Amino acid sequence: MSLSLGLFDVFTYTIPGSLYLAVIMYVTSKLGWVNINELKSTPTLILVGGVLIASYITGFIASPLAGAIDKIMRFWRVTHAVDARAAFVADVPAAKNRPYVQADTYLLLAVAETSSNDAASEISRLRATGLMLRNCSVPLLAASITSIVEAANGRRTLEAILSAVIFAAAALSVIRQGKR
Repeated sequence: MSLSLGLFDVFTYTIPGSLYLAVIMYVTSKLGWVNINELKSTPTLILVGGVLIASYITGFIASPLAGAIDKIMRFWRVTHAVDARAAFVADVPAAKNRPYVQADTYLLLAVAETSSNDAASEISRLRATGLMLRNCSVPLLAASITSIVEAANGRRTLEAILSAVIFAAAALSVIRQGKR
């Protein structure tokens, strides 16, 4: 059995999944459910492989949650929506009546994949980056909530409040940049 992760998978699922795991490990260690020091005896290769696989699975499973939050935040879509067809026609007025301007975007992607591998890989990279940013919003919001709880418990209140603000700002920022 071979396991291969493509660039799309790494960006879209593994990176957000690692953020989920970081928040989960922090909360479970604070609650005393997990002792992170016990992981020191685990061989590094097995630990890194396990973390990568767990990150991918967690990111893949939690991806619909980020999609739901994306749909809830419709107001963000309106402010950052760019009609690519209108922008293209504004830049290239001669292409206004060409059939590819009216074609389905997925059909255009399929044509790009068969005729221009460089363009298709760039499109795939941009899509993966946008989905990665969208999927990172949920663990960043969870980290912000965790920081608020830490501040309410009175442990390192100033650091916890600053962390909550930074995590919340980061969550809103990745949602915004993911839209772009």
